[in-house]
Formats: sequence, structure tokens, C-alpha cells
Amino acid sequence: MRLHHLKRYSSTALIAVLLLLITGCSLVSPPVVTFNKFAPVSIDTAGMDIDLMLNVKNPNSHDLTITGYSYTLTILDLPFGSGGERRTIIFPANEETIVRIPIRVEHGQLLSVIKRLPDPDKIPYTLTASLQFQTPFGEKSVPLNRKGLFPLPERYRPKTILKGLFELLTP
Repeated sequence: MRLHHLKRYSSTALIAVLLLLITGCSLVSPPVVTFNKFAPVSIDTAGMDIDLMLNVKNPNSHDLTITGYSYTLTILDLPFGSGGERRTIIFPANEETIVRIPIRVEHGQLLSVIKRLPDPDKIPYTLTASLQFQTPFGEKSVPLNRKGLFPLPERYRPKTILKGLFELLTP
């Protein structure tokens, strides 16, 4: 009789462990990523360096570790930047972290956007990304698709830049 109960408890425990392993990956909630801002860093004769700042909220009761990411950014449905990086970033449990993604934009890409004469207060963007996270169950890839609007900072608006050039050229 004891052997029968032991086998029954062993099978129940085995099924419980298998169910935990199968559903375990769903116990890790994906991070919530929102747009923070575009921060122009520098401009030169070839183009502009921009930092894309994202807010990443970890809704889990445990830290999440990102091991890498890849992304594609479009502005006004025009390709604006793509890339990726393998680096480790730790997102503390139940906290929001600002993540900086450096983007290099050629002047031709900027001119393509300016030619469309967008409203500088409401420029549409689409960010498509894949974030790789280390979980207790191995690495997990989380897709991210965000659409939204961002305002162009006043100092980088064509009107302001042209005014500055005019003032430089005027004696």
C-alpha cells in the first residue's frame, strides 16, 4: 500500500513540476516600454547623432536582465535608423529605467523628413524592436511595436536653424 501511495505522489509531483516548467515562462511579464524623448547630441557635415530615450518599466517582482536589443525606427514612414547592441542592462523590480539608444542619422534622411513639412509639434514615429531578456527559464525575446508622436525641440526646427544662419551671415 505504501509503494502505491509513493508512486501516486511521485506522479502528481512530476506533473506539477512539468506544468510549472511549461507555464513558467508566462510568469515573467514583459517590460512596458514608452517613448521618453529624442535628444539630439551632435551635428556634423555628414549627419546628426541622436539619443532615443525610452522609459522601460519592469512590472515583475524580480529584476529583469536585458542581454541585447535590435530596432528599426521610422519617422513619417521613412527609414530613420536601425541597429542593435549586445549589452547587459538590469531593470530593477517594479521600477522604471530610462534607456538610451544612440542613432546616427545622415543629412539625406533628415532632408527627406523636412521635405514632407511635418507639424513640428506632432511628428509621427514607429519603433519596432526586439528585446532579449535573461529569465530564470533562459533567454526570452520580447517584440516591441510602438507608434506615437514627438515634438521637435525648438532649437532643431528648420525655422530656428535658418534664423541662426541668417544672423551669422548678416554683418
